[in-house]
Order: sequence, then structure tokens, then C-alpha cells
Amino acid sequence: MVALTGMVAQACSDPTVRTETEASSQDSSTTDEGDSGDGSTDTLGAPLPQWALGIFSSAVDKIGMSFSDDLYIWGNVEIDATGAFLFDMYVCAERQELQEFRWTLADDGRSLSVQPVPPAEVFTFGNGHQVSGVVVEPGDTCDAIIVSYLPTETMTWVPYEYHRGNVCARTTVPDGCAFTYEWCDGTPPLPCE
Repeated sequence: MVALTGMVAQACSDPTVRTETEASSQDSSTTDEGDSGDGSTDTLGAPLPQWALGIFSSAVDKIGMSFSDDLYIWGNVEIDATGAFLFDMYVCAERQELQEFRWTLADDGRSLSVQPVPPAEVFTFGNGHQVSGVVVEPGDTCDAIIVSYLPTETMTWVPYEYHRGNVCARTTVPDGCAFTYEWCDGTPPLPCE
């Protein structure tokens, strides 16, 4: 089970939306060569990391399971080819927050660096965590990614595993805290190789 620790278990309520970046390529500060000047390679002109593109969830292993009156924190990550990185946080079936960032391919060619726009040395990620870095790496299986963040308080990387699949939580009663996990479009993702 992957839960986003450090998040405050709160009653299901209206979500807040915090935008750390604008997901438009016009905000990019790249040069003609595709180098953003911050030690990473911009998505333009670099091979796209197919392993990282798509929607991933911390609740893939919970499909079909139902929860009742049990506050459960989970998240979805969406990474697209335009350089957008979207991070949805949920409590029960209610979205609590949507955060938007930009990703660039790191110099190693096998990980992504996640930053707000404009880039900042310290920024907010997750439930109020002040971080100095967020990276995405391939997981141990072909359908997994590891999203790690570096809190400024501890300066120790905190990794979370997400698996490919667009997960939704359908409420079974009006309060939103009794719910069942389902695939958002009704079908599981195709197996990977």
C-alpha cells in the first residue's frame, strides 16, 4: 500500500487547487539547443521517456476494494509529452489538491527533474512539504515509476511508487468517505513488456 505520509487526514471537503506552474511551453526558458541552463535537458529536442508518460496511481492495487468511513489518502500522477507533471491528492473519493509542475529530462537520460515555473531552489510539493528537489525514475517493474522528493527539513529523499493506470474512487454515499476504487474509463491499462 502506498499512502502519502505526512498529509493531514482531513474531512472530505472541497478541494484546493494550487498551481506551481503553468503547463504551457511558452514559459520555457530553454535555449535553441534545448538546454534550460539548469543541468537538465528540455523536452524539446530530447527523446521522450516513454516509461514515464501517462497516468500513474498509488491505488492501482486497490481496484475493486471498498472503504467505508476510513480516511484514506492516495494520489494520481500524470506526466505528458508537453512537459507537464500533474499531481492529484485525494482523501477518500474527494480531490484535495491539484499541483502543476514542469518536467525536464535529467542529464543521466533516465530520470526526470520536476520543477515549478519559474524554477526555484525551494518549492511546495505534496501536502505543504517544502522541498529542494523532485525526481521521477523508472520503477522495478515496467508499469511503475518512483516519485521521490527531498524535504528541506530532513534532506533525505522520500520515494513513493506509482503504477500505471487512471484510478478513480466512486462514492457509495453522499459524504464521499465511503467509496470503491475503479478504473476511470472502466478498463485497466494494457500490460507492459
